[in-house]
Amino acid sequence: MKKVLYEELLPEECVQRIKEMPVAYLPLGTLEWHGPHMPLGADGIQSKELFVRVAEKVGGVVLPMLFMGPDRLFDDRGTVFYGMDINTEGALNTYYAQQMKGSAYWMEKGLFQDLLRSIFAQLSRAGVRIVVGHGHGPSTNTFQEMKEEAEEKYGLCIMTAWTYADDERLKYQNDHAGANETSIVMAVRPELVDFGQVKEDESNLIGIAGRHPVRESSEAYGNEILEYTMKTLIAGIEKEYKTIKER
Repeated sequence: MKKVLYEELLPEECVQRIKEMPVAYLPLGTLEWHGPHMPLGADGIQSKELFVRVAEKVGGVVLPMLFMGPDRLFDDRGTVFYGMDINTEGALNTYYAQQMKGSAYWMEKGLFQDLLRSIFAQLSRAGVRIVVGHGHGPSTNTFQEMKEEAEEKYGLCIMTAWTYADDERLKYQNDHAGANETSIVMAVRPELVDFGQVKEDESNLIGIAGRHPVRESSEAYGNEILEYTMKTLIAGIEKEYKTIKER
């Protein structure tokens, strides 16, 4: 296996990898409830595992994952709820607003944007020209919204795992702890999924959006999503890199 994690590279190894393919991958993780059956760091775990595989094939460096990010916020007379604390459209089961066990990640959107600006500035300084960010949905959307600013101010092309993916069914992390995300974790870190944590009456299957994670998830489906995403993402990176070289 190739060394691709930024924090593990020796200085000359880092310089060489960026020179050969000036791409940095940013896992946009959270520490967030993903059902009783999934790890709290599911967002970052999925994106990091994808990025390591892509970097091994096409080049570039994988950054440490973030665990803070923006999300919906609801203040109920001084009690603050965020993200999947709040029942959402497409929820598998409806539920009252409640603090989901283990969720500890919320950051104001403007502060998150400032964090990304600092990351962009540092990566540009290091010679990176393409930044791929993916993971937690609201973080990924905020990252995408900064595309023009990243290009104009920092000379960076940014993209996500969705940028070149046309197949809606196979889009990476396209639900919340449902069959899509559960299948991906089953494919990349199967030891972290435990359906035995789901109560017999499924009363703790809350804070989940998408298709049923127990009945409709599989390692095979996760690998199908992973392989499709790797193919489309690598093609997109190679296309953008060719454009950069021709400038």
